[in-house]
Amino acid sequence: MFKKKAILVLSSALLIGALPATTDAAVMKKNVQATYNNVKVKHNGYEISTPTEPFIVNGTTYIPIRMMADVFNKNVDWDQATYTVSVTDRDDPTFSSLKSQIATKDAKIADLERELRDAQDELDKKSKKNSNSDDLDDLEYDIQKKYGDWEDIDWDITLYGDEDDIEITIEFDRDEDGDLYDDLDEDDLEDFITKICKMVWKDSTFEDADITGTITDTDEDEDLYDFKGKASTGKITLTEN
Repeated sequence: MFKKKAILVLSSALLIGALPATTDAAVMKKNVQATYNNVKVKHNGYEISTPTEPFIVNGTTYIPIRMMADVFNKNVDWDQATYTVSVTDRDDPTFSSLKSQIATKDAKIADLERELRDAQDELDKKSKKNSNSDDLDDLEYDIQKKYGDWEDIDWDITLYGDEDDIEITIEFDRDEDGDLYDDLDEDDLEDFITKICKMVWKDSTFEDADITGTITDTDEDEDLYDFKGKASTGKITLTEN
């Protein structure tokens, strides 16, 4: 292989990595013997064009830094006043495009996650509502079973609502049970309502539910009494219409 040698006069400040560095060294010149040996430069297996031929000095191969900066997508600046080589990153259009795509996908993922959370919240609400509805049906069944024939009157007790508010409708047919109903006074009815309200509050699902309700004569389709129960105080009021 053909080799050629040349005597070069190089500034020590430019021989990066070749000469010992000093913080306050004066600029000097030094004669060095360089060997040109048709040095090739490859990047990821592909040969790179070298307008300025690399050379070897004392076993160290020197490659133009600006050429390598192009390979690694860097900017190179030379400050003649301070003899400083500055290497900085270039804006890579491909990298910027990828960053933009990633940002767009991240935003889409965030939107999908938000939609998923909203859907899960809605599902939880429906599940809770269905669960509360089942609990209310069970409570209604228990109350009806216990008080549906209170004082031998045929009462139809219906519950509506949720864990915060419950409406109770207590119906009877005065045409059939009028004599038995007339034997009751307001204290008896208040005691009846109190027992039902306390049974509601005894259920852990509805222990904080405020209660409203009516005692209704289905024969005349007439609300005879309204009543209220405040869960926080346990106070129950019965009002004749």
